[in-house]
Amino acid sequence: MNAIVALCHFCELHGPRTLFCTEVLHAPLPKGAGDSPGQGEQAEEEEGGIQMSSGICTHSPAEGASTESSSPGPKKSDMCEGCRSLAVGHPGYLSHDKETSIKYVSHQHPSHPQLFSIVRQACVRSLSCEVCPGREGPIFFGDEQHGFVFSHTFFIKDSLARGFQRWYSIITIMMDRIYLINSWPFLLGKIRGIIDELQGKALKVFEAEQFGCPQRAQRMNTAFTPFLHQRNGNAARSLTSLTSDDNLWACLHTSFAWRPS
Repeated sequence: MNAIVALCHFCELHGPRTLFCTEVLHAPLPKGAGDSPGQGEQAEEEEGGIQMSSGICTHSPAEGASTESSSPGPKKSDMCEGCRSLAVGHPGYLSHDKETSIKYVSHQHPSHPQLFSIVRQACVRSLSCEVCPGREGPIFFGDEQHGFVFSHTFFIKDSLARGFQRWYSIITIMMDRIYLINSWPFLLGKIRGIIDELQGKALKVFEAEQFGCPQRAQRMNTAFTPFLHQRNGNAARSLTSLTSDDNLWACLHTSFAWRPS
């Protein structure tokens, strides 16, 4: 499937941000970008004949340029813990579908500037103007220039957030409008399953934190200083912290790269 799948988040400090995206590579990877053994990769067989490798360098900066300067993503100063997924220097994830010889690459942002722009625009629209009634649920939008988007917005529980929840979306971007529309039932079922799993993990963390230190009563005591309360402490936590899942991004990569048998 020629598509880009991405997880997006609305950060209260920095606005809509792309957290994690998976793209399809039909061409061979650059020489030395993970095809040789002995680089610390760990491979295992996945469903549908897909082989996943973690810790593989999938994108290399231009010769003589630093990784930070060659990346089209936002600067470190424009990001917080809540709008960052992989650690600085993390090589991302790679899966190889042996049946089709297609590779699936996951990182926080696409390395190609044009793809970065397309994903960025879809991220902003999915968390701002293109929202279904009730704010949670699937919606379709797009055009021939910037691609067509299947977007599903949802909330994640957070005992430290305003309203005790944070806003996310999972988007699928394709240039083929008809194919995307025809894929709606499959995408809805698969993405809804991912969302249910994320919300279930976050709910367990939320309930444990509320049991240990109820935030509602504490906030009543700071009702007259809401701005200071929002800025104090850990105002934006990472999704791995909200779900208490250190393997979250590897699992998301596997889910985004999965295809029906």
